[in-house]
Amino acid sequence: MITVEHDSTRLARRLSRYFSPPVMPVVAGSAVSWRTTWPHHEGLWWGLCGSGSWALLCAVLVLVGVRLGWWPTTVPSKRGPRLTMLATAVAAAVAVWLVCGVLGAPVPLLELGSTAPLLAALLLACTWATNVSLHTSAATAGVTLLTLQLGSAWALLYLLVAAIGWARLHLRVHTPAQIAMGAALGAGVCVAVVCLTR
Repeated sequence: MITVEHDSTRLARRLSRYFSPPVMPVVAGSAVSWRTTWPHHEGLWWGLCGSGSWALLCAVLVLVGVRLGWWPTTVPSKRGPRLTMLATAVAAAVAVWLVCGVLGAPVPLLELGSTAPLLAALLLACTWATNVSLHTSAATAGVTLLTLQLGSAWALLYLLVAAIGWARLHLRVHTPAQIAMGAALGAGVCVAVVCLTR
């Protein structure tokens, strides 16, 4: 029994680490950008530059914030530090989106890219009330974007989202309601942006 618990906890930690909030949006953003501009190849470039630079900028800011003591860990659980970190993520997302626009990114990609600042802003607002799950929000947003833009077969990845949600519950980081709220926000923002830009 002890071994099973140990193994399940280790699996939960790995899922949380390997699918931390920036991972799925970067993968989804790059894939959708490439597919949206096919057969031209600049879509992959913009996808990597846009979502990749946002993720890199957020990662650097998070690590600097931990080093300077702005928040205790890379994924803080207390509301105060999370609000500061999310506000930083919103600023980074808006900055990257604006720079991509100035540099001439295709309009369809800029429209889809607006999901990042919008979702980050909504997560910031919801964090005032509860410790909403960033992991399930980011994962659900990525899978929803892939499903809506590339085809229904990608919906199988919602099984991965469920596994990530289980991991966060197993580690007792979030309640079921917080996990569900994160998933709802991630899916809702992507569906709204895709529907409005079609």
